[in-house]
Amino acid sequence: MIFRNLRKYTKSIMWVIAIFIVPAFVIWNIGSAIKNRQSGFVGTLYGKKVATKEFMAEKHAAANEALLKYGQNAPEGKALDEQAWTRMILIREAEKRNIKVSDSELLAYIKTLPTFRNADLTPENYTYMIGRMFNETPEEFEEGVRHSLMIAKLMNELIKDISVSEDEVFKSYAKENEQASVSYVVIKPENFVDDVKIDNEQVLKDYYEQNKESFKKPEQVDAEYIEVKLDNFKPQIKISEDQIKKYYDANKENYILSGEEGKTAQYKPLEEVKQSISDILTEKEMNMLAQNTARKIITKLYSADNFQSVAKEFNLTAKRTGPFSMLQEIPNVGLSFPFLKAAFDLKVGEISEIIKTPTALYILKPVKKIKPYIPEFAEVTAEVKEKYKQDQSVNLAGEKARQTKQSIVDLMDKEKLDFKQAAEKLGLTVKESGEFTRSGYVSELGFAKDFTETAFSLKPGKISDPVSSSLGFCIMELNNLTPVDKEKFAQEKEQFTQKVLAQKKNSYLNDWFTRIRNEANPQVFADENE
Repeated sequence: MIFRNLRKYTKSIMWVIAIFIVPAFVIWNIGSAIKNRQSGFVGTLYGKKVATKEFMAEKHAAANEALLKYGQNAPEGKALDEQAWTRMILIREAEKRNIKVSDSELLAYIKTLPTFRNADLTPENYTYMIGRMFNETPEEFEEGVRHSLMIAKLMNELIKDISVSEDEVFKSYAKENEQASVSYVVIKPENFVDDVKIDNEQVLKDYYEQNKESFKKPEQVDAEYIEVKLDNFKPQIKISEDQIKKYYDANKENYILSGEEGKTAQYKPLEEVKQSISDILTEKEMNMLAQNTARKIITKLYSADNFQSVAKEFNLTAKRTGPFSMLQEIPNVGLSFPFLKAAFDLKVGEISEIIKTPTALYILKPVKKIKPYIPEFAEVTAEVKEKYKQDQSVNLAGEKARQTKQSIVDLMDKEKLDFKQAAEKLGLTVKESGEFTRSGYVSELGFAKDFTETAFSLKPGKISDPVSSSLGFCIMELNNLTPVDKEKFAQEKEQFTQKVLAQKKNSYLNDWFTRIRNEANPQVFADENE
Protein backbone atom coordinates (compact mmCIF):
# COMPACT_ATOMS: atom_id res chain seq x y z
CA MET A 1 0.00 0.00 0.00
CA ILE A 2 1.68 3.21 -1.12
CA PHE A 3 0.14 5.34 1.68
CA ARG A 4 2.01 3.47 4.40
CA ASN A 5 4.75 6.11 4.19
CA LEU A 6 2.47 8.99 3.29
CA ARG A 7 4.28 11.70 5.24
CA LYS A 8 7.49 11.13 3.31
CA TYR A 9 5.88 12.52 0.15
CA THR A 10 5.28 16.26 0.22
CA LYS A 11 6.48 17.52 -3.16
CA SER A 12 4.30 17.24 -6.22
CA ILE A 13 5.81 15.86 -9.43
CA MET A 14 6.39 18.16 -12.36
CA TRP A 15 4.50 16.29 -15.07
CA VAL A 16 0.73 16.28 -15.09
CA ILE A 17 -1.35 13.51 -16.55
CA ALA A 18 -5.09 13.91 -16.75
CA ILE A 19 -6.77 10.66 -15.72
CA PHE A 20 -9.56 9.97 -18.12
CA ILE A 21 -12.27 7.66 -19.30
CA VAL A 22 -11.55 6.89 -22.96
CA PRO A 23 -14.62 8.48 -24.59
CA ALA A 24 -13.49 8.35 -28.21
CA PHE A 25 -12.38 4.71 -28.15
CA VAL A 26 -15.63 2.76 -28.13
CA ILE A 27 -15.76 -0.91 -29.01
CA TRP A 28 -19.35 -1.42 -30.08
CA ASN A 29 -20.98 -4.84 -30.25
CA ILE A 30 -18.11 -6.43 -28.38
CA GLY A 31 -20.45 -9.00 -26.85
CA SER A 32 -22.42 -9.24 -23.68
CA ALA A 33 -22.43 -12.57 -21.90
CA ILE A 34 -20.00 -11.51 -19.19
CA LYS A 35 -22.13 -11.49 -16.05
CA ASN A 36 -22.33 -14.46 -13.69
CA ARG A 37 -18.84 -15.72 -14.62
CA GLN A 38 -16.87 -16.67 -11.56
CA SER A 39 -13.69 -18.02 -13.16
CA GLY A 40 -12.05 -18.94 -16.43
CA PHE A 41 -11.76 -16.65 -19.43
CA VAL A 42 -13.99 -13.96 -20.91
CA GLY A 43 -12.55 -13.79 -24.42
CA THR A 44 -9.41 -13.09 -26.39
CA LEU A 45 -7.13 -10.19 -27.31
CA TYR A 46 -4.40 -10.56 -29.93
CA GLY A 47 -5.46 -14.20 -30.18
CA LYS A 48 -4.69 -14.92 -26.50
CA LYS A 49 -7.22 -15.71 -23.79
CA VAL A 50 -8.18 -12.97 -21.33
CA ALA A 51 -8.79 -14.11 -17.75
CA THR A 52 -12.04 -13.15 -16.06
CA LYS A 53 -9.99 -11.82 -13.15
CA GLU A 54 -8.17 -9.31 -15.38
CA PHE A 55 -11.38 -8.23 -17.10
CA MET A 56 -13.17 -7.62 -13.78
CA ALA A 57 -10.17 -5.70 -12.39
CA GLU A 58 -10.21 -3.32 -15.37
CA LYS A 59 -13.98 -3.02 -15.19
CA HIS A 60 -13.67 -2.00 -11.54
CA ALA A 61 -10.95 0.50 -12.46
CA ALA A 62 -13.19 1.97 -15.17
CA ALA A 63 -16.07 2.17 -12.67
CA ASN A 64 -13.80 3.96 -10.18
CA GLU A 65 -12.78 6.54 -12.80
CA ALA A 66 -16.41 7.06 -13.75
CA LEU A 67 -17.39 7.53 -10.11
CA LEU A 68 -14.61 10.05 -9.52
CA LYS A 69 -15.45 11.97 -12.69
CA TYR A 70 -19.25 11.78 -12.87
CA GLY A 71 -20.40 10.90 -9.36
CA GLN A 72 -23.88 9.40 -9.26
CA ASN A 73 -24.27 10.00 -13.02
CA ALA A 74 -21.47 7.56 -13.79
CA PRO A 75 -22.08 5.13 -16.67
CA GLU A 76 -22.59 1.49 -15.80
CA GLY A 77 -23.29 -1.91 -17.34
CA LYS A 78 -22.33 -2.28 -21.00
CA ALA A 79 -20.45 1.02 -21.07
CA LEU A 80 -18.10 -0.29 -18.39
CA ASP A 81 -17.64 -3.60 -20.23
CA GLU A 82 -16.52 -1.65 -23.28
CA GLN A 83 -14.21 0.52 -21.16
CA ALA A 84 -12.65 -2.62 -19.66
CA TRP A 85 -11.83 -4.03 -23.11
CA THR A 86 -10.47 -0.66 -24.23
CA ARG A 87 -8.28 -0.39 -21.13
CA MET A 88 -6.85 -3.89 -21.65
CA ILE A 89 -5.89 -3.06 -25.24
CA LEU A 90 -4.23 0.22 -24.22
CA ILE A 91 -2.42 -1.31 -21.25
CA ARG A 92 -0.90 -3.96 -23.51
CA GLU A 93 0.27 -1.20 -25.87
CA ALA A 94 1.79 0.71 -22.94
CA GLU A 95 3.61 -2.40 -21.75
CA LYS A 96 5.00 -2.98 -25.27
CA ARG A 97 6.56 0.49 -25.03
CA ASN A 98 7.91 -0.23 -21.53
CA ILE A 99 5.81 2.58 -20.03
CA LYS A 100 5.80 2.47 -16.22
CA VAL A 101 4.35 4.50 -13.36
CA SER A 102 6.44 4.77 -10.20
CA ASP A 103 5.02 4.66 -6.68
CA SER A 104 5.86 8.35 -6.19
CA GLU A 105 3.99 9.29 -9.37
CA LEU A 106 1.04 7.17 -8.32
CA LEU A 107 0.94 8.69 -4.84
CA ALA A 108 1.25 12.24 -6.15
CA TYR A 109 -1.72 11.70 -8.42
CA ILE A 110 -3.93 10.03 -5.79
CA LYS A 111 -3.29 12.96 -3.44
CA THR A 112 -4.79 15.32 -6.04
CA LEU A 113 -8.13 13.47 -6.14
CA PRO A 114 -10.92 15.45 -4.42
CA THR A 115 -11.79 12.42 -2.28
CA PHE A 116 -8.37 12.43 -0.61
CA ARG A 117 -7.20 16.01 -1.07
CA ASN A 118 -8.13 17.31 2.37
CA ALA A 119 -8.51 14.03 4.23
CA ASP A 120 -6.46 12.92 7.22
CA LEU A 121 -4.82 10.10 5.30
CA THR A 122 -3.40 7.77 7.86
CA PRO A 123 -3.00 4.24 6.48
CA GLU A 124 -6.07 3.20 8.48
CA ASN A 125 -8.24 6.05 7.19
CA TYR A 126 -7.03 5.49 3.65
CA THR A 127 -7.91 1.79 3.77
CA TYR A 128 -11.33 2.60 5.21
CA MET A 129 -12.08 5.24 2.55
CA ILE A 130 -11.05 2.95 -0.32
CA GLY A 131 -13.18 0.12 1.00
CA ARG A 132 -16.21 2.29 1.65
CA MET A 133 -16.16 4.29 -1.59
CA PHE A 134 -14.84 1.74 -4.09
CA ASN A 135 -15.43 -1.59 -2.34
CA GLU A 136 -11.82 -2.58 -3.00
CA THR A 137 -8.56 -3.06 -1.13
CA PRO A 138 -5.99 -0.25 -1.44
CA GLU A 139 -3.81 -2.56 -3.56
CA GLU A 140 -6.65 -3.21 -6.03
CA PHE A 141 -7.56 0.49 -6.23
CA GLU A 142 -3.92 1.54 -6.71
CA GLU A 143 -3.35 -1.01 -9.48
CA GLY A 144 -6.35 0.40 -11.37
CA VAL A 145 -5.08 3.97 -10.98
CA ARG A 146 -1.59 2.86 -12.02
CA HIS A 147 -3.01 1.41 -15.22
CA SER A 148 -4.97 4.61 -15.87
CA LEU A 149 -1.78 6.64 -15.54
CA MET A 150 0.06 4.22 -17.84
CA ILE A 151 -2.67 4.81 -20.43
CA ALA A 152 -2.39 8.57 -19.98
CA LYS A 153 1.38 8.39 -20.41
CA LEU A 154 0.87 6.32 -23.56
CA MET A 155 -1.50 8.96 -24.96
CA ASN A 156 1.00 11.71 -24.16
CA GLU A 157 3.81 9.79 -25.83
CA LEU A 158 1.75 9.24 -28.98
CA ILE A 159 0.88 12.90 -29.44
CA LYS A 160 3.92 14.68 -27.99
CA ASP A 161 5.45 15.45 -31.40
CA ILE A 162 2.23 16.55 -33.12
CA SER A 163 2.17 20.21 -34.09
CA VAL A 164 0.28 22.51 -36.43
CA SER A 165 1.69 24.99 -38.94
CA GLU A 166 0.54 28.57 -39.28
CA ASP A 167 -0.97 27.65 -42.64
CA GLU A 168 -3.04 24.86 -41.05
CA VAL A 169 -4.27 27.25 -38.37
CA PHE A 170 -5.21 29.96 -40.85
CA LYS A 171 -7.02 27.53 -43.18
CA SER A 172 -9.02 26.12 -40.26
CA TYR A 173 -9.81 29.63 -39.06
CA ALA A 174 -10.92 30.66 -42.54
CA LYS A 175 -13.11 27.56 -42.77
CA GLU A 176 -14.94 28.64 -39.65
CA ASN A 177 -14.98 32.41 -40.16
CA GLU A 178 -14.90 33.27 -43.88
CA GLN A 179 -18.49 33.93 -44.96
CA ALA A 180 -20.44 33.89 -48.20
CA SER A 181 -24.02 34.53 -49.25
CA VAL A 182 -25.77 33.52 -52.47
CA SER A 183 -29.03 33.79 -54.36
CA TYR A 184 -30.27 30.45 -55.61
CA VAL A 185 -33.15 28.50 -57.10
CA VAL A 186 -34.08 24.88 -56.42
CA ILE A 187 -35.32 22.29 -58.89
CA LYS A 188 -37.06 19.68 -56.72
CA PRO A 189 -37.23 16.00 -57.76
CA GLU A 190 -40.58 15.62 -55.97
CA ASN A 191 -42.15 17.80 -58.67
CA PHE A 192 -41.24 15.20 -61.31
CA VAL A 193 -42.49 11.99 -59.64
CA ASP A 194 -45.75 12.04 -61.60
CA ASP A 195 -43.81 12.41 -64.84
CA VAL A 196 -42.09 9.04 -64.38
CA LYS A 197 -43.49 6.45 -66.78
CA ILE A 198 -43.50 2.70 -66.05
CA ASP A 199 -44.29 0.84 -69.27
CA ASN A 200 -44.57 -2.61 -67.70
CA GLU A 201 -43.70 -4.68 -64.64
CA GLN A 202 -40.52 -5.95 -66.28
CA VAL A 203 -39.04 -2.48 -65.90
CA LEU A 204 -39.49 -2.81 -62.13
CA LYS A 205 -38.13 -6.37 -62.09
CA ASP A 206 -35.03 -5.26 -63.96
CA TYR A 207 -34.60 -2.36 -61.53
CA TYR A 208 -35.00 -4.74 -58.59
CA GLU A 209 -32.37 -7.12 -59.97
CA GLN A 210 -29.92 -4.25 -60.49
CA ASN A 211 -30.50 -2.83 -57.00
CA LYS A 212 -31.22 -5.86 -54.84
CA GLU A 213 -28.94 -4.75 -52.03
CA SER A 214 -30.90 -1.53 -51.54
CA PHE A 215 -33.98 -3.59 -50.62
CA LYS A 216 -32.13 -5.69 -48.07
CA LYS A 217 -33.95 -5.94 -44.77
CA PRO A 218 -31.69 -5.17 -41.79
CA GLU A 219 -31.34 -7.38 -38.76
CA GLN A 220 -34.48 -7.36 -36.63
CA VAL A 221 -35.17 -8.30 -33.04
CA ASP A 222 -38.35 -9.39 -31.31
CA ALA A 223 -38.02 -8.80 -27.56
CA GLU A 224 -40.03 -9.55 -24.46
CA TYR A 225 -39.90 -6.87 -21.81
CA ILE A 226 -41.28 -5.61 -18.53
CA GLU A 227 -41.93 -1.89 -18.19
CA VAL A 228 -41.81 -0.16 -14.80
CA LYS A 229 -43.40 3.25 -15.29
CA LEU A 230 -42.28 6.00 -12.94
CA ASP A 231 -45.75 7.55 -12.82
CA ASN A 232 -47.18 4.34 -11.32
CA PHE A 233 -45.51 5.24 -8.03
CA LYS A 234 -46.69 8.84 -7.85
CA PRO A 235 -49.97 8.20 -5.96
CA GLN A 236 -48.14 6.54 -3.04
CA ILE A 237 -45.68 9.42 -2.57
CA LYS A 238 -46.43 12.10 0.00
CA ILE A 239 -43.86 14.83 0.41
CA SER A 240 -44.01 16.39 3.86
CA GLU A 241 -43.48 20.02 4.80
CA ASP A 242 -40.45 18.92 6.78
CA GLN A 243 -38.88 17.26 3.72
CA ILE A 244 -39.45 20.41 1.67
CA LYS A 245 -37.92 22.60 4.39
CA LYS A 246 -34.85 20.35 4.73
CA TYR A 247 -34.29 20.34 0.97
CA TYR A 248 -34.68 24.12 0.83
CA ASP A 249 -32.16 24.66 3.65
CA ALA A 250 -29.66 22.21 2.12
CA ASN A 251 -29.90 23.74 -1.37
CA LYS A 252 -30.39 27.42 -0.64
CA GLU A 253 -27.70 28.40 -3.11
CA ASN A 254 -30.09 27.30 -5.88
CA TYR A 255 -32.62 29.92 -4.77
CA ILE A 256 -30.39 32.94 -4.28
CA LEU A 257 -31.67 36.24 -5.61
CA SER A 258 -29.39 38.52 -7.58
CA GLY A 259 -28.08 41.27 -5.38
CA GLU A 260 -25.24 43.68 -4.87
CA GLU A 261 -21.82 42.21 -4.23
CA GLY A 262 -20.70 42.35 -0.63
CA LYS A 263 -24.19 42.43 0.82
CA THR A 264 -25.89 39.61 2.71
CA ALA A 265 -27.38 37.11 0.27
CA GLN A 266 -31.13 37.19 -0.23
CA TYR A 267 -33.08 34.02 -1.10
CA LYS A 268 -36.40 33.29 -2.73
CA PRO A 269 -39.04 32.68 -0.05
CA LEU A 270 -39.81 29.03 0.69
CA GLU A 271 -43.44 29.51 -0.25
CA GLU A 272 -42.43 30.65 -3.72
CA VAL A 273 -40.40 27.54 -4.47
CA LYS A 274 -42.30 24.99 -2.42
CA GLN A 275 -44.08 23.38 -5.38
CA SER A 276 -40.94 23.03 -7.47
CA ILE A 277 -39.13 21.42 -4.50
CA SER A 278 -42.06 19.06 -4.00
CA ASP A 279 -41.84 18.08 -7.68
CA ILE A 280 -38.09 17.43 -7.40
CA LEU A 281 -38.53 15.27 -4.31
CA THR A 282 -41.47 13.44 -5.86
CA GLU A 283 -39.43 12.61 -8.95
CA LYS A 284 -36.56 11.35 -6.79
CA GLU A 285 -38.93 9.14 -4.81
CA MET A 286 -40.52 7.82 -8.00
CA ASN A 287 -37.11 6.93 -9.39
CA MET A 288 -36.06 5.26 -6.16
CA LEU A 289 -39.24 3.17 -5.90
CA ALA A 290 -39.05 2.23 -9.57
CA GLN A 291 -35.39 1.23 -9.18
CA ASN A 292 -36.20 -0.91 -6.14
CA THR A 293 -39.01 -2.64 -8.03
CA ALA A 294 -36.86 -3.18 -11.12
CA ARG A 295 -34.07 -4.68 -9.02
CA LYS A 296 -36.51 -7.11 -7.39
CA ILE A 297 -37.87 -8.05 -10.82
CA ILE A 298 -34.45 -8.67 -12.32
CA THR A 299 -33.43 -10.79 -9.32
CA LYS A 300 -36.52 -12.95 -9.82
CA LEU A 301 -35.88 -13.21 -13.55
CA TYR A 302 -32.33 -14.51 -13.07
CA SER A 303 -33.77 -17.48 -11.20
CA ALA A 304 -37.21 -17.90 -12.80
CA ASP A 305 -36.58 -16.52 -16.34
CA ASN A 306 -40.31 -16.31 -16.98
CA PHE A 307 -41.32 -12.76 -17.82
CA GLN A 308 -45.06 -13.39 -17.68
CA SER A 309 -45.13 -14.97 -14.23
CA VAL A 310 -42.61 -12.56 -12.72
CA ALA A 311 -44.47 -9.54 -14.10
CA LYS A 312 -47.73 -10.77 -12.54
CA GLU A 313 -46.07 -10.91 -9.12
CA PHE A 314 -45.62 -7.14 -9.37
CA ASN A 315 -49.03 -6.45 -10.96
CA LEU A 316 -47.37 -5.76 -14.27
CA THR A 317 -47.68 -7.26 -17.74
CA ALA A 318 -44.86 -8.68 -19.81
CA LYS A 319 -45.05 -7.37 -23.36
CA ARG A 320 -43.60 -8.21 -26.78
CA THR A 321 -42.22 -5.61 -29.14
CA GLY A 322 -42.68 -7.57 -32.34
CA PRO A 323 -39.82 -7.42 -34.88
CA PHE A 324 -38.03 -4.08 -35.22
CA SER A 325 -34.71 -2.89 -36.65
CA MET A 326 -32.11 -0.42 -35.40
CA LEU A 327 -33.62 2.19 -37.71
CA GLN A 328 -37.15 1.94 -36.35
CA GLU A 329 -39.02 3.19 -33.33
CA ILE A 330 -39.57 0.39 -30.86
CA PRO A 331 -43.27 -0.55 -30.91
CA ASN A 332 -45.02 0.77 -27.77
CA VAL A 333 -41.70 2.04 -26.38
CA GLY A 334 -40.67 4.74 -28.85
CA LEU A 335 -37.15 6.00 -29.50
CA SER A 336 -34.75 4.67 -26.88
CA PHE A 337 -31.13 4.04 -27.82
CA PRO A 338 -30.33 2.12 -24.58
CA PHE A 339 -33.28 -0.21 -25.28
CA LEU A 340 -32.20 -0.67 -28.90
CA LYS A 341 -28.60 -1.31 -28.00
CA ALA A 342 -29.47 -3.90 -25.35
CA ALA A 343 -31.91 -5.69 -27.66
CA PHE A 344 -29.32 -6.02 -30.44
CA ASP A 345 -26.28 -6.66 -28.22
CA LEU A 346 -27.84 -9.47 -26.18
CA LYS A 347 -28.20 -12.99 -27.48
CA VAL A 348 -31.59 -14.68 -27.61
CA GLY A 349 -32.59 -15.62 -24.08
CA GLU A 350 -30.16 -13.27 -22.31
CA ILE A 351 -31.68 -10.87 -19.82
CA SER A 352 -30.68 -7.22 -19.91
CA GLU A 353 -29.67 -5.05 -17.03
CA ILE A 354 -32.08 -2.30 -15.96
CA ILE A 355 -32.56 0.15 -18.84
CA LYS A 356 -33.31 3.73 -17.86
CA THR A 357 -35.47 6.13 -19.86
CA PRO A 358 -36.98 9.47 -18.72
CA THR A 359 -40.40 7.92 -18.07
CA ALA A 360 -39.79 4.25 -17.29
CA LEU A 361 -37.35 1.47 -16.50
CA TYR A 362 -37.18 -1.61 -18.71
CA ILE A 363 -35.88 -5.15 -18.44
CA LEU A 364 -35.84 -7.06 -21.71
CA LYS A 365 -34.94 -10.37 -23.26
CA PRO A 366 -34.56 -10.97 -27.01
CA VAL A 367 -36.78 -13.90 -27.95
CA LYS A 368 -36.09 -13.93 -31.68
CA LYS A 369 -33.51 -12.47 -34.02
CA ILE A 370 -34.09 -12.22 -37.75
CA LYS A 371 -30.91 -12.08 -39.79
CA PRO A 372 -30.59 -9.56 -42.63
CA TYR A 373 -32.06 -10.86 -45.86
CA ILE A 374 -32.96 -9.74 -49.38
CA PRO A 375 -36.71 -10.22 -49.93
CA GLU A 376 -38.14 -11.61 -53.15
CA PHE A 377 -39.55 -9.14 -55.68
CA ALA A 378 -43.15 -10.12 -54.84
CA GLU A 379 -42.61 -9.13 -51.19
CA VAL A 380 -41.40 -5.62 -52.03
CA THR A 381 -43.09 -4.77 -55.32
CA ALA A 382 -44.68 -1.59 -53.95
CA GLU A 383 -41.38 -0.51 -52.38
CA VAL A 384 -39.53 -1.19 -55.66
CA LYS A 385 -42.04 0.90 -57.59
CA GLU A 386 -41.76 3.81 -55.16
CA LYS A 387 -37.96 3.75 -55.17
CA TYR A 388 -37.82 3.47 -58.97
CA LYS A 389 -40.04 6.55 -59.31
CA GLN A 390 -37.93 8.48 -56.80
CA ASP A 391 -34.70 7.61 -58.61
CA GLN A 392 -36.12 8.52 -61.99
CA SER A 393 -37.54 11.80 -60.65
CA VAL A 394 -34.02 12.74 -59.54
CA ASN A 395 -32.73 12.08 -63.05
CA LEU A 396 -35.53 14.18 -64.55
CA ALA A 397 -34.91 16.99 -62.07
CA GLY A 398 -31.18 16.92 -62.80
CA GLU A 399 -31.79 17.23 -66.53
CA LYS A 400 -34.29 20.03 -65.95
CA ALA A 401 -31.78 21.84 -63.73
CA ARG A 402 -29.11 21.73 -66.43
CA GLN A 403 -31.56 23.15 -68.94
CA THR A 404 -32.66 25.82 -66.45
CA LYS A 405 -29.10 26.92 -65.77
CA GLN A 406 -28.52 27.43 -69.51
CA SER A 407 -31.80 29.30 -69.87
CA ILE A 408 -30.85 31.67 -67.02
CA VAL A 409 -27.42 32.32 -68.55
CA ASP A 410 -28.98 33.00 -71.97
CA LEU A 411 -31.51 35.45 -70.54
CA MET A 412 -28.82 37.28 -68.57
CA ASP A 413 -26.66 37.51 -71.69
CA LYS A 414 -29.25 38.35 -74.33
CA GLU A 415 -31.70 40.47 -72.34
CA LYS A 416 -29.17 41.92 -69.89
CA LEU A 417 -31.14 40.63 -66.89
CA ASP A 418 -29.63 39.91 -63.51
CA PHE A 419 -29.87 36.43 -61.94
CA LYS A 420 -33.07 37.13 -60.02
CA GLN A 421 -34.83 38.71 -62.99
CA ALA A 422 -33.87 35.85 -65.30
CA ALA A 423 -34.96 33.19 -62.81
CA GLU A 424 -38.28 34.88 -62.12
CA LYS A 425 -38.94 35.25 -65.85
CA LEU A 426 -38.71 31.44 -65.98
CA GLY A 427 -41.28 31.19 -63.19
CA LEU A 428 -38.76 30.24 -60.50
CA THR A 429 -38.63 31.43 -56.88
CA VAL A 430 -35.28 32.95 -55.91
CA LYS A 431 -34.08 32.26 -52.36
CA GLU A 432 -31.49 34.15 -50.35
CA SER A 433 -29.13 32.00 -48.31
CA GLY A 434 -28.02 34.53 -45.76
CA GLU A 435 -24.37 34.37 -44.67
CA PHE A 436 -22.77 30.96 -44.04
CA THR A 437 -19.27 29.57 -43.52
CA ARG A 438 -17.50 26.79 -45.39
CA SER A 439 -18.37 24.31 -42.66
CA GLY A 440 -21.58 25.92 -41.50
CA TYR A 441 -25.30 25.58 -41.70
CA VAL A 442 -27.25 26.97 -44.66
CA SER A 443 -30.79 28.06 -43.92
CA GLU A 444 -33.37 25.59 -45.31
CA LEU A 445 -30.65 23.26 -46.64
CA GLY A 446 -28.97 22.23 -43.40
CA PHE A 447 -25.34 21.14 -43.63
CA ALA A 448 -24.69 21.15 -47.36
CA LYS A 449 -21.01 20.54 -48.13
CA ASP A 450 -21.32 20.57 -51.96
CA PHE A 451 -23.42 23.74 -51.81
CA THR A 452 -20.96 25.66 -49.61
CA GLU A 453 -17.88 24.49 -51.53
CA THR A 454 -19.49 25.57 -54.80
CA ALA A 455 -20.48 28.93 -53.34
CA PHE A 456 -16.95 29.72 -52.14
CA SER A 457 -15.48 28.73 -55.51
CA LEU A 458 -17.77 31.00 -57.56
CA LYS A 459 -16.51 34.15 -59.23
CA PRO A 460 -18.67 37.31 -59.15
CA GLY A 461 -21.26 37.33 -61.92
CA LYS A 462 -20.89 33.61 -62.68
CA ILE A 463 -23.75 31.12 -62.37
CA SER A 464 -23.04 27.71 -60.88
CA ASP A 465 -23.80 24.36 -62.43
CA PRO A 466 -26.63 22.50 -60.65
CA VAL A 467 -25.55 21.30 -57.19
CA SER A 468 -27.32 18.48 -55.41
CA SER A 469 -28.75 19.29 -51.97
CA SER A 470 -31.28 17.97 -49.50
CA LEU A 471 -34.05 19.92 -51.27
CA GLY A 472 -33.03 19.22 -54.85
CA PHE A 473 -30.72 20.72 -57.46
CA CYS A 474 -29.57 24.26 -56.68
CA ILE A 475 -28.37 26.87 -59.17
CA MET A 476 -26.73 29.86 -57.52
CA GLU A 477 -25.01 33.19 -57.92
CA LEU A 478 -22.54 34.57 -55.40
CA ASN A 479 -23.81 37.73 -53.68
CA ASN A 480 -21.03 38.44 -51.24
CA LEU A 481 -17.80 36.93 -49.96
CA THR A 482 -16.49 38.20 -46.62
CA PRO A 483 -12.83 37.25 -46.10
CA VAL A 484 -11.18 36.59 -42.76
CA ASP A 485 -10.72 39.63 -40.54
CA LYS A 486 -6.91 39.60 -40.24
CA GLU A 487 -6.93 41.79 -37.14
CA LYS A 488 -9.45 39.55 -35.37
CA PHE A 489 -7.49 36.47 -36.42
CA ALA A 490 -4.33 37.91 -34.88
CA GLN A 491 -6.19 38.45 -31.59
CA GLU A 492 -7.63 34.93 -31.55
CA LYS A 493 -4.71 33.09 -33.15
CA GLU A 494 -3.12 31.71 -29.99
CA GLN A 495 -6.37 30.31 -28.58
CA PHE A 496 -7.47 28.99 -31.97
CA THR A 497 -4.10 27.29 -32.48
CA GLN A 498 -4.69 25.27 -29.31
CA LYS A 499 -8.11 24.26 -30.61
CA VAL A 500 -6.72 23.10 -33.98
CA LEU A 501 -3.88 21.27 -32.23
CA ALA A 502 -6.32 19.46 -29.92
CA GLN A 503 -8.46 18.44 -32.91
CA LYS A 504 -5.39 17.15 -34.76
CA LYS A 505 -4.27 15.15 -31.73
CA ASN A 506 -7.74 13.67 -31.21
CA SER A 507 -7.94 12.73 -34.88
CA TYR A 508 -4.56 11.03 -34.69
CA LEU A 509 -5.49 9.11 -31.54
CA ASN A 510 -8.78 7.95 -33.04
CA ASP A 511 -7.06 6.71 -36.21
CA TRP A 512 -4.33 5.05 -34.14
CA PHE A 513 -6.79 3.29 -31.87
CA THR A 514 -8.87 2.05 -34.79
CA ARG A 515 -5.77 0.35 -36.15
CA ILE A 516 -4.74 -1.05 -32.76
CA ARG A 517 -8.25 -2.28 -32.06
CA ASN A 518 -8.28 -4.15 -35.36
CA GLU A 519 -4.94 -5.73 -34.51
CA ALA A 520 -6.18 -6.72 -31.04
CA ASN A 521 -9.36 -8.21 -32.57
CA PRO A 522 -11.25 -8.50 -29.23
CA GLN A 523 -13.55 -11.52 -29.06
CA VAL A 524 -15.95 -12.32 -26.23
CA PHE A 525 -16.80 -15.90 -25.37
CA ALA A 526 -20.53 -16.59 -25.61
CA ASP A 527 -20.83 -18.61 -22.41
CA GLU A 528 -18.96 -19.95 -19.41
CA ASN A 529 -17.65 -23.11 -21.00
CA GLU A 530 -16.28 -21.78 -24.30
